[in-house]
Amino acid sequence: MKSIKLLISTVLIISSGTLFAQLAHPHFVSLNFGTNIPLSEYGTIDSLSSAGANPGIYYSFEGGAYFSKFFGVGVNIGAFNNSVDDDGIIEQLKTDAQFTNGNFDVSSKSWTNGYIMLGPYFSFGNQKFIVDLKVLGGIMNSERPFVNIESKDDQYEFNSAAVYSTSFGINYGTHFRIRIKNKLALRVNAEGMLSTQKFTEKVTEVSQNGSAQPEIERTVTRQISVLNLGMGLVINL
Repeated sequence: MKSIKLLISTVLIISSGTLFAQLAHPHFVSLNFGTNIPLSEYGTIDSLSSAGANPGIYYSFEGGAYFSKFFGVGVNIGAFNNSVDDDGIIEQLKTDAQFTNGNFDVSSKSWTNGYIMLGPYFSFGNQKFIVDLKVLGGIMNSERPFVNIESKDDQYEFNSAAVYSTSFGINYGTHFRIRIKNKLALRVNAEGMLSTQKFTEKVTEVSQNGSAQPEIERTVTRQISVLNLGMGLVINL
């Protein structure tokens, strides 16, 4: 019991010191970059046109203005890019009975996603180390990439053009600001991005016997879900 009381007392003392040392208004601007990890269905292939995403990169500009020591509002403007899992597309084709022994050439562009997010920031720490928590909402624009598939053995070709979609998105995460010198700080970022996009696409396909199929127009719903892990340079204002 004594050890528990001692631990609680120690935590309270440290917390009190941290709150006392907290910046009066921890405003900041930050330039960030790092790796982007696809999550859930964004990284998988459930149809040829859905084009599963590989890990990529993200980059962003972020800034926050604070009303108090702990609460502020901010903006996050950025983008992330992911190449298409071409090998995954080939594997999916080979699981189809028609193309068990097929050889394919796949060419594609990358997924491109841009966003503008606004919302609250909650921060605590001291002049040397600050933790930021955020839950933002805004607009995400996504380009579902061009995908072209050609068979080396059969007269088969599949083409899906690039299409765009814009919808509501959510940005949530945690950031750590570590002061380097004066107002300059290093920022360690871990944040999630989530949006559900609907793409109206046109698909053309040539069957195995060489006959062209009618162009297909359809709507594909795709959840864009990623984890951004990276670093940035911050100016504490």
